[in-house]
Amino acid sequence: MRYLNAANFHYLCQGLTLEQKDLEVIDAVLVGLNTKDGLLERLVRHNVDHGPESTFECSGPQIIVTCDKYLVDQRKLTTATVGLDHKTLGLPPVLHINLHSPSLNIPQRVEIPLRYVLEGMIPLKGTFMVYLHALEINEGQTFVYYGITKRGWMNRFREHMKMALKAHSQRKFPKMLAEGIIGRMKKVWRPDEPSSGNSLTASYHVVCAAGRSKQNAAEIERYLIEKRSLAQRDGLNMI
Repeated sequence: MRYLNAANFHYLCQGLTLEQKDLEVIDAVLVGLNTKDGLLERLVRHNVDHGPESTFECSGPQIIVTCDKYLVDQRKLTTATVGLDHKTLGLPPVLHINLHSPSLNIPQRVEIPLRYVLEGMIPLKGTFMVYLHALEINEGQTFVYYGITKRGWMNRFREHMKMALKAHSQRKFPKMLAEGIIGRMKKVWRPDEPSSGNSLTASYHVVCAAGRSKQNAAEIERYLIEKRSLAQRDGLNMI
């Protein structure tokens, strides 16, 4: 592959149903994108020169590389495209991976700053990351929860799910997660029965920062919680 860093990609996407062919499809799109203005070469050089604890300066609409996985006639199909988000200006390129949860029959999306999965970046395994879990409830409001981990966001999300379903916690995030999963399972397994309460209709998982020291990741997490979650109507962080 020309631009994708397979080790970092697999680390940030561990637990997802992604295969080598998916990486090749994404990499081919990146090669095409670079031919326009050399963006990928600049991102790789920025990784080498400045590392993960830096900002890649951008202007104009945000570039979004989107990977979609489909199941067509029992065959797996992967596509990758490049688009512009004209509502989001001045932010670095991002990778969106669109998946589908077969057990809950809901869409899922993973968002990763593109340069974290490109060549030139330091190995991310063993460093700290800041993540966001966003839960869409009843096809309406989306609730957010920020966290920090050294073991990958998917591992933490699985732990959150187990705790939510087993411990009957009254903390905001596990309580909302449990209510959403149980409500969705009832709709999937017993669609003819009337239902009420919260139902999880989509989930989004964002890598906010990666390759960080514990102190730096904690500072970013604290800032995001205080600004976007703590005491907000759609915020699920309590401390």
